[in-house]
Amino acid sequence: MSELNTEDEGSAELEAITRMQDKLAAAIENVRTESRDMALKAVEDFATKLEGERSRKPPIPEKNRGDGGDNTPHSRDAGGAFLEVERIHVLGDASDPLYRRMERGRTIEDRNDFRASRNPAMDDLAKQWCQAVSQSNVGERIRLYDEMNGRYVESLGYSRASLLEGAPDADSGFAVGSGADLLPLPLSNQLMVERDKASKMRALVNVFPMTSQTQRIPVLPTAAAATRAENASYTDLTPDSDSALLAATDLGVMFSAGRNFLEDTGFNMANQLTVVAGGAIGAEEDEQIITSTGANADITEGLDAATITTIAENTAGELGYVDIVALHYGLPEQYRRNAKYFCNDAMLQTIVQVIDTNGRPIFLNQFETPRAINDIDPDAVGILFGKPIYEVPGGDLILYFGDPMWYALGNRAGIRVYTSNSAMTQNTIWVIDERIDGRVIPTSAVGTNASWRKIDLAT
Repeated sequence: MSELNTEDEGSAELEAITRMQDKLAAAIENVRTESRDMALKAVEDFATKLEGERSRKPPIPEKNRGDGGDNTPHSRDAGGAFLEVERIHVLGDASDPLYRRMERGRTIEDRNDFRASRNPAMDDLAKQWCQAVSQSNVGERIRLYDEMNGRYVESLGYSRASLLEGAPDADSGFAVGSGADLLPLPLSNQLMVERDKASKMRALVNVFPMTSQTQRIPVLPTAAAATRAENASYTDLTPDSDSALLAATDLGVMFSAGRNFLEDTGFNMANQLTVVAGGAIGAEEDEQIITSTGANADITEGLDAATITTIAENTAGELGYVDIVALHYGLPEQYRRNAKYFCNDAMLQTIVQVIDTNGRPIFLNQFETPRAINDIDPDAVGILFGKPIYEVPGGDLILYFGDPMWYALGNRAGIRVYTSNSAMTQNTIWVIDERIDGRVIPTSAVGTNASWRKIDLAT
């Protein structure tokens, strides 16, 4: 009897183990099937997205015209289940090559932002917005402004939010405190991208947001430490606090657009408001930061007008290896860590021509193919003594070495646009500008700039 009980118990355990194995196998198969289905769907979604990005138009799916049965040519076996596969018809645009060409050389982030800002549909809205501005149609201008902003932020995956510059006023269509129309976000952001591509200095200097026409920036005083004897007091070495004044000035570009130009194509008008205007503003920013003397309507102080210690050449009027060594180590150590070289193309040519006693260029490797020294060409030598060197506007005989973070660029408000119409020519005059100011940040008191050094072959 006990033997029968033992056999029954062993058989029950075996059946239980078998059932568990069957359940486990079924679960594994279900996971495999589900994973395979998910992988197939992911591939289909990626292919659809890829085609849509290539065409810059959203794909239009067309349902399978078959009878829906298992033998239709547009069904695919996926782990025992049949999935409906959509045929994708992609609509192109005659201007697609123009957009694709403008994407070259951009980072992935910039490319995504560009695609959200510049596409046939968005450029058409930009054209309509320009026409509304030109015709002083306040209601239509506000509607298009809001629609462009909404499409732009939603295409980037963001939710709507209040604009930093304030919402347009219902009566005038102007943002509060702007004094003019503000460009819609897609145009404004792309203009700033193009401006920043053209301006080398903006990415390097210290940018201060300005909340009013004038604003003071603090001067970081230099303190000194000392020792003391037992029971003696420290010497009072309290530094004098100071501040430097920034006063915003307008920097912009003006162009005219005829009625036909406004009506014909959105691409051209959007390009004028972003690529052309942004590139011009960025180039002028570099010109001001380097060469401004504060005269007329220029910014307060460029490097040329700042009080910067000049390193004398070993031989007056000639640039030699020892002179650049003296310039490099003439800058105090605390500013040398982030320091960079700045000069124009003529001075770069002079640096390339610095040779040793055997006539070989010192700053280039004589065993390699001859190369240029600048920050523009991908194959150029972009460093000098291990520090980046930038080609900027300025005098032909000046080489600057310093920490650009000790230059303050004040940024007031946003990008603005003004228009006026000519009844005689039927042209619309467009002015696109920003408000900025800049100056070297004093290192201890106004007028002292220990963070910069220069060589001037003219002195």
